[in-house]
Amino acid sequence: MTRRDTVWLAVVLVTAGGCSHLVETRSVNRFTGAFEDRDIAALREATTSGFQQKALRDKTAVDAMGLLELPEGKVKVAEVEEISTDRRRVKVEIGATSAAKKKLTFELSRDGKSGAWLVDDLLLKQSRRGTTVTRSATDLMDLLLSVHEFQRDWQSGDRKKLLGSTSEGFSKKLAEIPASYLAKLATRVAVSDGRTFSSQPRASLDKGTAQVRYNGPEGETVLALIQESKQWRVDDIVFSANSTSRQPESVRLLASVVSRATGFLDAFNRADRQSLQANASTSFYNNCLARADLNEVQLPGSTAIDGTTEVRLQKTFSDIVIKQSAGLVRLSLEREPASDPKDTSVRGFRVAEVTMVDFGTQQERRLSAVFTAHARMRLFLTAVRKNDLPALRHNSSSDFNNRVWKQVTPVLLPEILKLAFSDAEPDVLGTVFQGAVTEITVAQGTQALTCVLREQNGSLLVDDIHVPSEGLPGSLKQQFERLVPVLGFRQAIAAGDTSAVAGFSSSEFNRLVWSQVGDRLPARAAHVGRFLDPRVSRIHATDKDREEVLLGDRRFGARVMLVAESHRFRVDDIELLAGEPASGDRPTWLKQELRLDVARPQNRRPAAGATDAPKAAKKTPLSDAPFPGATPDVPAGPNGR
Repeated sequence: MTRRDTVWLAVVLVTAGGCSHLVETRSVNRFTGAFEDRDIAALREATTSGFQQKALRDKTAVDAMGLLELPEGKVKVAEVEEISTDRRRVKVEIGATSAAKKKLTFELSRDGKSGAWLVDDLLLKQSRRGTTVTRSATDLMDLLLSVHEFQRDWQSGDRKKLLGSTSEGFSKKLAEIPASYLAKLATRVAVSDGRTFSSQPRASLDKGTAQVRYNGPEGETVLALIQESKQWRVDDIVFSANSTSRQPESVRLLASVVSRATGFLDAFNRADRQSLQANASTSFYNNCLARADLNEVQLPGSTAIDGTTEVRLQKTFSDIVIKQSAGLVRLSLEREPASDPKDTSVRGFRVAEVTMVDFGTQQERRLSAVFTAHARMRLFLTAVRKNDLPALRHNSSSDFNNRVWKQVTPVLLPEILKLAFSDAEPDVLGTVFQGAVTEITVAQGTQALTCVLREQNGSLLVDDIHVPSEGLPGSLKQQFERLVPVLGFRQAIAAGDTSAVAGFSSSEFNRLVWSQVGDRLPARAAHVGRFLDPRVSRIHATDKDREEVLLGDRRFGARVMLVAESHRFRVDDIELLAGEPASGDRPTWLKQELRLDVARPQNRRPAAGATDAPKAAKKTPLSDAPFPGATPDVPAGPNGR
């Protein structure tokens, strides 16, 4: 005997006993009996046409209804509310025992033709964010069946059906994706064999919007739906953080990124600069693409974004990796800035760089480097030939500027540059691309130089010059960083500029000597300059934050001791070299000699406001005696100029 037969027997017995609410009990029992028997035909007989259209339009409706967790068992009508002559609200209790009974509310409607009372809706209670709300079973069933239809369309492989199952805005985004990539995306969304309800969808409704979570191929997946023309349409798909993604991944955003990449590739290959500007970031277009010869580089077409393509999506940037037989092409996209840092919904992604990796040569060529590296290198070397300090700063990285060019004065610049550069035109020997770094080797006269350019804020700038050397750092940035204070110190001594000398000296050198002499250099300091004339022969570190620069050699020259203070090197002391010292002679260290010199009473700087000296007293000049072991007639050594 089926559940329906049992229900009819119960109705006959109740009629004989004269039970109240006979009509309502019979209507509810017809519905619950059909549900317990999983009989879709009987359910349709027990419900209105409106219920059938929304909740029973597909044969899988019984499976969907099972997700509503309706109770089964004996039905008892507890209360009937007559809303109108053709509509009643019936509250029932269902369950075998009082402890197991659950309360439900049915909406009944009288059929206009047969006069029978049919189930038009079922009101269910749901918990949402700690609050219990009442939901319509027909609305929930309509939503669940819409999800089933969506799954069926996405599994079909039919592009038209797939796009038709989504909202108008989402459909437009998906339509811009290459077909092969969209097909791959569908496999990440659709459940196997169209078994929607075995994936345990969990639905929630809220004023024309809905969310349905289900166990997708890659873990928990969330469908965001909206109502368009009274039908549910998927407006976004999110692969949640506890799926294979490390963070939630929006398919709508994913589609926007892929669409932007396809637009960029098509515009680049057509040399359509207007469209290229629309798809590229402002800095990438202005600094690289606006004046580039686009025919110089061949990029893959948009159809190359296929099922093998990887899309790495983050909140503010994204990478699209297109795989090819000989290498790969990576498009890096950045989200355009917005005034509100929390705004991530309306800002669009733009292509900010393209990197081409060659598996054979293992080179990473960035489009910005290909188009701008040689031009930047020539601008830099032109500035070198012209001793143009502003142009050198403009074409150099912030690190090169902070360590060298910002410490150099226009007067000192020619002396620094002639240590490493000539006036010959550069001849490019080779270029190596290494992602953010590009190295261009040139021959300038008889010397080979390697210009190292590094990306900074979307522009490729000169970061260093590498040169073959012995005894010196192979980096001109390191050489110049250490020679600027040495040569600057020498120039300041020659000019008698105590302020400039102090600027190139360490804090201790200033405390012991230069702060004591006012605006007059000790006369013996004038002898120091020629010891600093020979060319540099060695630079090496002696301790943490301390380095030694050797000018000339033991026969004639100087050992300059540098100390790093306030992010730059400063002269801390100088040993004057004038041949091998005699037995028992001590080295001549400038700081100590000058300290003793200015400490003599006749050489002390008068205290501020002192009036005890006679007004007509003649000032005694600082001693002009030569330094011990460093007589003025010592000839320059072989390295001297």
